[in-house]
Amino acid sequence: MRKIFLAVVVTLTCLATFNLPAAAKDVWISTNGDRSEWYIMDETIVGGTKNRFLWTNAVLKCVNRDGTFKKVAWRFTQMRLGGGRLENWVYDVDWNDGNKFFDKDVRVGSTAERILHYCLNHLGR
Repeated sequence: MRKIFLAVVVTLTCLATFNLPAAAKDVWISTNGDRSEWYIMDETIVGGTKNRFLWTNAVLKCVNRDGTFKKVAWRFTQMRLGGGRLENWVYDVDWNDGNKFFDKDVRVGSTAERILHYCLNHLGR
């Protein structure tokens, strides 16, 4: 009887351990004019400080209406200290196909602002 009980306990422990849900998730950020959507892959968010300035990077999925998607790297850098939370930030976007956008200011109400807010909150800043 003890062996059966032990076998049941070990089995339940293994099932509980190996069936844990993944912590990674894709979070909706915004919808483009063509109805494609941006989702941030929150497990890809990284950030830190370099020479007293903050930076953060993340990979997003741009999902088309037909369900196809492309992974796109967004990189944010704080250019100067001071100002409000979003002041003095620039970003670049790498579509991984040779198309890159460099050093654009983060504008209020933009997709870039939503991404930056999410990244900073995720990092606890």
